[in-house]
Formats: sequence, structure tokens, C-alpha cells
Amino acid sequence: MSEHASWLGLADIAFRGGTTAILMLLVAHLLFRLDRGPVAIAGLLFCVTGIVESIINVSPDTIDLGLSELTVMMLQQLHFIALWIFVKVLFDDRFRWGPRCLVPVLFAIPLTFGAALLNDTAGIVARALLVAFDFGLFFILIRWAVTDEASDLVSARRTFRRALTFSVPPFSLIVFLTTMFEFDAQLTSIVCTVYSAIYFLMAIGFGFWMTSPKKQMLLRPEPGTPRPTQEAELTGADRIELDRVIKAVDGGLYLEPGLTIGGLGDLLNIPEHRLRRLINKGLGYRNFAAFMNDYRIEEAKRRLADPDMAREQIVTHAFNLGYASLAPFNRAFRERVGISPSEYREQALSDAVSGASPA
Repeated sequence: MSEHASWLGLADIAFRGGTTAILMLLVAHLLFRLDRGPVAIAGLLFCVTGIVESIINVSPDTIDLGLSELTVMMLQQLHFIALWIFVKVLFDDRFRWGPRCLVPVLFAIPLTFGAALLNDTAGIVARALLVAFDFGLFFILIRWAVTDEASDLVSARRTFRRALTFSVPPFSLIVFLTTMFEFDAQLTSIVCTVYSAIYFLMAIGFGFWMTSPKKQMLLRPEPGTPRPTQEAELTGADRIELDRVIKAVDGGLYLEPGLTIGGLGDLLNIPEHRLRRLINKGLGYRNFAAFMNDYRIEEAKRRLADPDMAREQIVTHAFNLGYASLAPFNRAFRERVGISPSEYREQALSDAVSGASPA
């Protein structure tokens, strides 16, 4: 083995060892310092598969683990899917475990078998489809990171969104190279070392945000439970400003179509960054849309239960309450009330006729 290759192998092992150590620390952090909620479980899955990922892709010229190509690809795909699930759980405050979480697995299994076992043209096609599948997962990750960033009130999570947007593309490029092409021994060592270096840098950033004192990024209230507030962090001036926000929204601002946190800040002459902090720390909301939806759904319940509005179309209520279409209104209503708007109205009007009060 050349001296150049030896140095590459040493650097590769060092990066992978550092990555493994960081991820093992995160496993301990998730096991012993956080509740066993969906975020912690998904984080554990991501970290454990990440440890495996940091080991299996070492260059054979450095350490030959004797693993088949199928085994390596399967373990790699499992890690990518674990990353996909973790990001989904992290950004979706209303995430629930269900069969949909297994959909990527159903696609990954046949594609991986084809890419690893087929030869010639069929093998190339299978590898291309597997790369397209991986790029699809990574595209969805970036889309989740970018979507609703403006309404995210958790500062640590917003920073994580940006970091994910910039880190996923180079990571996916390496995946493309290693999946589609076969290299000679020296180039394989270079690609593996670059891969492990990028992965190490991502692990450092991920570890920093996971272990820094920003647990609000990872912990979330269950629907129906009181929202945790941190009023001790608010000054007297903050509380006065927060009272202005509450009075303005109570006064009907929540009915403004397309109202954003920036727009609300402009109306109240409060800088956007300070308004995020006020709503998050003072009221316990993690997302501006959730803050608006709570007001809108309460008003929707009142209107749907009003006998004088019994013939009003549901879609009209949705538009009048500031929703751009019927679908987000139905989704928000069902999440908070447990039934659809039409079901709620039917129940409320029936109760009104019988003399009972709606829920």
C-alpha cells in the first residue's frame, strides 16, 4: 500500500471513529436525558443506524469487513430512511407513528436487491432507480426544512432547518457517486475519506444542537395538554408587549387571510425575532400557524354551533376565518377537535335542538 493511501486510510478511520463516538454520546443522551417520545425514539433509530453507517463504508483497502454489497446497501438505505423519519418527526409537531412510516422501506427493499444483485443493463437501471429514490428522500428532507420555516417559533429548530438545507446536498452527491460508479482502489479511498469527513462534520453539528441546552427543539406537548411556557425568561417590557399581541389577535387579527408572523410584527411594530420569542416563550407555541389555528378553530366552533348560520357552507366559513382553501381548515379542525367541521356542526345543532350544549 502506498504512503498516500496509508494517510488516506488513517484519516478515514479517524473521521469514522470521531463520528461513532459522537453518535454514541447522542444515544446515551437520548436514552437517559429525554422522555421516550416520538422525537427521542426516531433520534435513537437515526443515531444507531448512523453508527453502523459510519463503519460499513470504510474502504476495503483500509479495512476489509467482508460484507457483501447487498448488506452494505441495505444498511445504508436503513440509515437514510431513519434520517427521513427523524426529520419528519422533528418538524411535524403532530406526528404519529403509523403504517405510512414504512412506505420508504417498501420501496427501498426491491430497489436495493436489484442494485446489488442484477448485472449489466438491468443492474445499471436498478442502481439509477435506487439513486433516484435516495434523491427523492433527500429532496423531501430539504422541502420539509424550507417549508414553514418562517412560521417556526423554535429558534434552535429553525437553525437546524437551515443546516439541513446546506448539508444534505453534498451528502447526497457522495451517495450518488458511491452507488452509481465503481472506482479503482486509490480513488475509492479518496471518495470514502471525503464521505467520512462530510459525515463527521455533520455529526459534530448534529451533536452540538442535540446536546446544547435547547431541549424545546426536541420536546413538544401532546395535543390537549397545557403548553409549557417560560415566562421567567420574559422581562416586564416583554409581558407588556405580549399583552398587546394577545389583545390584537383577540380583536380579530387572526381572521386576516395569509397573516404571517412578519405581517403581524409590522402591524404591531414589533421586530419579527422578538415577536417569535414572545409567542414561543410567553405562550408556549412552537409554530405560528398553530397559534393562529387555535384562535380560528375556536371561532369556527362558535359559528358552526350557531343555529342562525346552519345553512352557511363549510368552505365559506373556511375563507371567512382566514384559510386559503377548505383542505387546511378541515385538517386543522380535525386535529384540534377530533371530528370534521360538518360532523361537529351536525352534533352541535342536534344538541341545540335537544337543549344540550356542544363540546
